Amino acid sequence: MTGLMRAIRPALAGCLLLAGALPAAEPPRITIEFAPAAAEKMQTFGEEERATLEAAIRTALRRETAKAPAAAGVEIAVTVEDLAPTHPTRAQLAANPAASAAQTKFLGGAALTAELRDANHHVLRSVKHDYSARTLGLGSSSLDPWADARLAIDQFAVKVAAAYRDLPRS
Repeated sequence: MTGLMRAIRPALAGCLLLAGALPAAEPPRITIEFAPAAAEKMQTFGEEERATLEAAIRTALRRETAKAPAAAGVEIAVTVEDLAPTHPTRAQLAANPAASAAQTKFLGGAALTAELRDANHHVLRSVKHDYSARTLGLGSSSLDPWADARLAIDQFAVKVAAAYRDLPRS
């Protein structure tokens, strides 16, 4: 070990200990609502699917915003504007015995908007994203009913995180 390394090593260890003692940054608060058109579609898709989609949105947003420095007191208010499954949901399969979970395929995707708001509910940034497969052949090959919607959600989360990263830090 060189003399320089011997001198730097204790300082580096001290910095690492100090960094471990700092409180973890508080993630942004995330709220999710479904626009009337999307909420109406949920009746066909099955209301239990709402929790699946909300979990996918929260997970994607938390994963992407965790990569950016925290902005204190920020809320991310998400609205699901529209959505469509790639394959039939359980409710759709139950309602139509001729449908097949593997062979029936739709043009899936989702349209989402987000408002990044400060603690006083002032809108700091707005983000919109819309993705759906253009053809059945371009749609996801996954049997997950929400495969293309999840792709839209992941793309949306990257855009939201970029807007979050650009917020002023206080």
